[in-house]
Order: sequence, then structure tokens, then C-alpha cells
Amino acid sequence: MSSIPVVIIGHGYTSRLAVIRSLGAIGCRITVIVQAFHGRLGRWMRFDGGTPVDCCSKYVDRFLWCPAESESEMVRLLLDKCTDPQQKVVIIPDSDFAAAVIDRHATELSPYFLFPHVGDTPGGLERWMDKSAQKSLAREVGLPVADSVVVPVSPQGFTLPEGIAYPCFTKPVQTIHGGKTLHRCDDAAALHRALAETAAHGASAVLVERFMPIGTEYAVLGCACGTEVVIPGVIVFTENGRRHFGIARTGKVVPPDGFEDLLGRFRAFVRRTGFTGLFDIDFYESGGTLYFSELNLRFGGSGYAVTRQGVNLPALFVRSVCGEDTAGMPRKVTASATFVNERMCIDDWSFYYLTEAECRARIASADIRFVADADDPGPQRKLDRYFRQQKIKRVLRKWLKA
Repeated sequence: MSSIPVVIIGHGYTSRLAVIRSLGAIGCRITVIVQAFHGRLGRWMRFDGGTPVDCCSKYVDRFLWCPAESESEMVRLLLDKCTDPQQKVVIIPDSDFAAAVIDRHATELSPYFLFPHVGDTPGGLERWMDKSAQKSLAREVGLPVADSVVVPVSPQGFTLPEGIAYPCFTKPVQTIHGGKTLHRCDDAAALHRALAETAAHGASAVLVERFMPIGTEYAVLGCACGTEVVIPGVIVFTENGRRHFGIARTGKVVPPDGFEDLLGRFRAFVRRTGFTGLFDIDFYESGGTLYFSELNLRFGGSGYAVTRQGVNLPALFVRSVCGEDTAGMPRKVTASATFVNERMCIDDWSFYYLTEAECRARIASADIRFVADADDPGPQRKLDRYFRQQKIKRVLRKWLKA
């Protein structure tokens, strides 16, 4: 067992909890930095002013609040509150913003911390957050990608290039500059509106992509450790969350059998970036072809399903960057299982995308749940409390509209 100190940074409690439990299983000492958004009253958004769901886990030693997009405060917390005089601390960013901040400040953080990186060059990781750069590299390694064009934008305006085919799909070139403001556009007027909205969210460039009719959406979780790129299996999305775009509400994790050629190309893709760390690649089927969608340089939202199926990627990364022997650690999923992300279900119920019966049925039927755990019951107790609060709020909202 290890006593490696680790800092996990992110804004979503289920994805943070996945990393917490994965590393708690190998005895890491865990600090969580919670990226907290501000509400209309200026208070950090949390369920009841207390401990976040994931930080109720028995594996969390302490947690710290940080404004969600304060670069200076995140770096200050790391340097003032999270160093260890005995050894370097491992940082695992669980959001694009946290990953970019750590990358930008690699020089000042590296004497005290170990973290994901691209080579030894600060800024290298942020370069590969660029979706147009990802698509270019994907083509080079033989991965099918949808046709696209990059449009520079600003709040002052933009110019549409000639020849855009409709319908099309827009997304910021970098999620950290523009968020997940994605739109289907059926004509030029809709595209103008989408570009203006994305620019208002801080984007300087937007990827305008040919709209692809999607059959099934997939993801792979992986760990790049030096020259080794581990991709243990495939995540199949069976339902997407409606309140939170791009995160599976329900799905299944399956062995890699039948995907060998594709996964080989994904490994080549990641090696070419020079990345060391945890990653997630989204892809989809359209017209019988599997298309590359995007690379996320962090542990994916459905990553705990892979841990529960016997491949602990966060532990593999931590032990690898700390120089420990990882030869005996499993690297392949050998059996299929269904999973549910309770947060996606509850948030979709809260905003009327699911009935309560539908929400409960999805949670009850899954083989793997991301929050409930008999050996670590604190997060589920907190989530049950939140669920009760939301039921009261739903009744009040309906009564006020009556």
C-alpha cells in the first residue's frame, strides 16, 4: 500500500469521487480542491453550505474551496496549502481549466509537485486542448474525422467563410475558452447566433463542423505513462445526460475485443502528443464508420466504471509518476457491466427531463453506481439529503407556477 499525497482538483463531484475512490483503494493521502461557482447572491454554489458529496468520502483527508476560474487562487492554494516537505505531491486535474492552469505554471509548481504534462515544456498540454490540432493529428494516424473549419470570433464580430454546408455543428476550439456551448445550426442565421453566443462566453475561435447523424456514442479512458499508453476497454453511452452535455447518464463498459485496430490508432495518437497523464477520447458511429470526436486531457466522467471493472487507471498514473513498479497492475477489462451516473439522473429529474420513477429505475437497474458504495457510505448519505431538498424545491416551483 502507498501513502503518496495527492491533490485532486475539479468542479464535478461524481468525477472527483471516481478519482478519490480509485486512489483511496491504494492508500493515498487525499486533498480535494473544489472549484466552486458563484451564485446570484455571491455565495459559492454548494448543496447546503457544507461538505460536497465527494468530500464526504472516508478517503478524503481534507478539502479546500477555490473560485472556479481563479487561476491565481488555485496556484496560491497549491503552493501555500498542499506541499509536503518529505516528498513531491501528485496533482490530478479533473477539469480542463485546472489542467491548463497547472500546465501554465509548471515551472513554479514542478519543485513541489508531479502532474500531467506534455514533454518538459510549459504550455504543451494546453496546445493539445485545441480541437483543430487534435483533428489534424487524428487524420495523420488514420482516424476518420468530420470535415470542419475554424472561424475566428470576438464580441465585436466575425466573418463566415464561404462554402459552409448546413446543417452544421459548432463548438469552441478550446473548452476552457468558451465552455461547452455547442449548437446545431440549420442555416446561416442560426450559425450567426451560435457564433455570437460562443464569443460572448469567451471563445476566440469556433470549430464549425459538418453535422453527422450519430448512431452510438463511445469513449475510452486511458493512461499515458512514458511510452506506454494503456486503454483497457470501451465505454458505450446508452443515454446521455440532458442537463449536462456530453456526459453519459447510463452506459456500459465492455472489453476491447473487436476494437483493436481503432484502439491501436488511439494509442498512436496519444503517443504523438507526448502526453503523460490520464485521458479520455470520445468517438461515435455514423453511417457504419467510427469517427474521432475529441481528446480530453483528464479522467473522463465515466471513468469509475473502468475502475470497478478491475483496471485502476488513476492508481496506475500515480504509481508510475512516483517511480513505483506497476508491472503487476491489470491493464485490460475482461467483462462487461452496465453503469449509472446518479448525478446525471438526479439533475435531469430536477429539471424535468426524467420523472422520479424513471430516475429511480435507472439507478436501481445498473451494475455499477458512481456514488453508492457500502464500504464508503458518506457520499450517498449526502446525495440522499440533496435529493430530498430537490423534491421540496420542485413542489414549490410547481406551486408558484399554478
